[in-house]
Amino acid sequence: MELETGEKEGNVETQATETVQGTANKETEAEENEGNVETQATETVQGTANQETEAEENEGNVETQATETVQGTANQETEAEENEGNVETQATETVQGTANKETEAEARDPSIFSNLHGLQHPTDPAHVLQFNLKYDEAFIQMCDNIGPCQPTLSFPKNVEGRSFQKKWYENNPWLEYSPSTDAMFCFSCRLFLNDERYKSHTNWKTVGFNRWRKALEKIREHSASEAHMCGMVRWNSFKKKLLEAAFEVGDLESQAAKDKERESNREVLSRLIAIVLFLARQGMSFRGDDETSSSQNQGNFLELVELFSKYDSVIKLHLDGVKEKQATQKRPLVSLLSNRTQNDLIKALAISVKRVIREEIQESEIFSILLDETTDVSHTEQVSFVVRYVHNMKIKERFIQVCNVQSTSGDALENLVMALLEENHLKIENIRGQGYDGAANMSGHYKGLQSRILRQNPKALYVHCQAHCLNLVLVESAKSNICFVNFFNLVEKLYTFMANSSKRHSAFIEMQKREHPDQRPLELKKLSDTRWACRESALKTLVKVLPSVMQFLEEMTQQDPPDSSAGDAMILLKSINFEFFLCLEITCPIFQVTAVASDALQQKDMDLAAAYSIVDGVLKRLAYSRTEEEFENIYKQATEKAASVGLDPPSEVPGQARRRKVPEKFKFSATSATTDHAFPTLQEYYRVKVYYVFVDTMIQELQRRFKGGDNFIWEILHAFHCLAVPENWKTASIPTAALQAVKKLCQFYNIEEEDKLQTELKVFHTSYSCPPPVNVSSILSVVKENNAHLVFPNMTELLKTYGTLPVSTATVERSFSKLKLVKTKLRSLCKEDRLSDLLLLAIEKDIPINHNDVIDIFRDMANRKLLL
Repeated sequence: MELETGEKEGNVETQATETVQGTANKETEAEENEGNVETQATETVQGTANQETEAEENEGNVETQATETVQGTANQETEAEENEGNVETQATETVQGTANKETEAEARDPSIFSNLHGLQHPTDPAHVLQFNLKYDEAFIQMCDNIGPCQPTLSFPKNVEGRSFQKKWYENNPWLEYSPSTDAMFCFSCRLFLNDERYKSHTNWKTVGFNRWRKALEKIREHSASEAHMCGMVRWNSFKKKLLEAAFEVGDLESQAAKDKERESNREVLSRLIAIVLFLARQGMSFRGDDETSSSQNQGNFLELVELFSKYDSVIKLHLDGVKEKQATQKRPLVSLLSNRTQNDLIKALAISVKRVIREEIQESEIFSILLDETTDVSHTEQVSFVVRYVHNMKIKERFIQVCNVQSTSGDALENLVMALLEENHLKIENIRGQGYDGAANMSGHYKGLQSRILRQNPKALYVHCQAHCLNLVLVESAKSNICFVNFFNLVEKLYTFMANSSKRHSAFIEMQKREHPDQRPLELKKLSDTRWACRESALKTLVKVLPSVMQFLEEMTQQDPPDSSAGDAMILLKSINFEFFLCLEITCPIFQVTAVASDALQQKDMDLAAAYSIVDGVLKRLAYSRTEEEFENIYKQATEKAASVGLDPPSEVPGQARRRKVPEKFKFSATSATTDHAFPTLQEYYRVKVYYVFVDTMIQELQRRFKGGDNFIWEILHAFHCLAVPENWKTASIPTAALQAVKKLCQFYNIEEEDKLQTELKVFHTSYSCPPPVNVSSILSVVKENNAHLVFPNMTELLKTYGTLPVSTATVERSFSKLKLVKTKLRSLCKEDRLSDLLLLAIEKDIPINHNDVIDIFRDMANRKLLL
């Protein structure tokens, strides 16, 4: 029986194949002779329907026979080729193999859609195989426009007397009926589930379902299946996409015009952004006193726009359009030239720059804060906020903003810092260092800002500005002896005498030109306790012009009639003696060394390891200078220079000309040795009482301020310094101080792998040689070049923390210099937000600006009438 059944199935398949081929031949002949595809297609469909009806009457189950036939064909093809096990794939391959090339070309031809529209049921699923159609976007869109095939004809009954029911359409909009095959299909699955993972789902897509006795049950099962839900989602998305496209696209010419207008507006705005950025970076004002069209000076912004229009067609067309509307008494819709637009562009540029800084800080995770306050031209207390961090193994210091404060107490500054951290999305637990000056409200151990922040985050170590410390060393050394006190007072008085009178200043300059016509005349410079490098430059200038100063003062005393300030000139001239020349020779070489150190400490990428090396260099230079031979050279030069202007050293040792007799009871007291000590020569007196006192004071102050005290912060800083000394880790026996430093750092920063950290330091310093000078920056550069952070993670994190610790507040001081340029007397009403944005753009010039990003920010800041 099985063999007879197989033979019958084979005969049925052969007859079906012959019938399809015969039908195709008839269609081809009909197209060649009459050219009527629709008539032949109708006859073919009817013939196919009759054959299916006869097969249904003989065997009673169309679906069962079709399935068995396809399976039989699949088995035959599997024996001939390979066992694939996919009925739908093999049937498709068989159809594609037997179809000729002309039929495929005709199926891909869009003209076939017009033939389908002429049929009674254009979306009948049977047409897919009949016309060899593919589910491309065009065919799916045509089917979606027409909708599922849901005819309401008199449905044929099967042998059980059952048929398809029209009422099944009501709750199942996806359900469709094929009159050609008397089977129901799923519209969504048939059109939208054609990818590889759904190829095996053939019943509702290609074969159809016609066992009407279980129709309702199968409909419910299919509607609850995952595949059907995916198909429905895709169908709904497709319809939504078409609907959106219909609303958005509309007229293609209108859309093209909008795109052209948008591009034109962005080009105009890009040029205006360039103008705003230029003015902001140069610290120049934007607006003018009179910005009307008849004004001779409309302000820097509008004048630059006019200048651009002479050489740029985009700006010229924009200005012509604005002026045309103004001439017709019509206010232009958007001119992009108003003060509000200027402020919005400044804000958009500042937001763009801040985003870059915030992203770098977030990638770095840890950071330090630097703060200082100053008073601006409008007598407002301004606080500058700077952040220091290590990004991409490079130390960076970035200005964030300035803000007004009503009080500079420790409590008020703490609230300000917390507000600034929250505003800039920074976390206080990620702070690793604090950098301020030595004011009590900043550095106080109990109520100062550093102690308040330290209570909230014990790892936020406070580091006093190293450049400030060096300046304080110079201030203390200048007060070490009465000779230096008198010397610096006289230097200041000479500057005041020359600078306070324009008449004397001009006369002094003219005298220099007359005496030295081939040299540029110099001006005396002012001393200041707060300006770090002023002493060195002031003394260097004084050395060059001192003979001219003395000659000028002498000429003033000999004028006839005498000048009103001749008395002051005589006093100053008599004050310039041998001691003045000696102090000048002592201080100049030492202050030159400290000036170099001060400039180095003010660099943005300076780290504490390099700062300590610089201070060590200064100490070595001072130790070398504290010798009798060095002072002998200084004394000799001072004597020669003083003699060149007619001055001789004192004939007696100061304080020893007339000595008071000491009573007997005080001769052997504790102070008698120093009191009774008599200097045999004048040179020895100046060496011991002046030179050594000055050098010793400077050495002691450097040791005290830079080598630290006994507090815990200095211990942590010294422990960090041991990591950056390669000699500690290249020896077989590591020094005990280095091991203790590693232990202290591991305890403080909660590093559990102390032994691993020691191993990392040994291997790194043994394997790599850092370029001199060896400091944190050079070590981090080696780590970056060799991707060593993957091998030495603990060492890298500690070095990044060490590099994050602040060295000086020079960046904050530079922001104050910019503040004086931006907020002048003519711009004293500038608001806080605008001032902060302008300072950010003027200071952080190295951050690149993406004009498209700025335009997007500008567009999203408000509801713009302009297409951007």
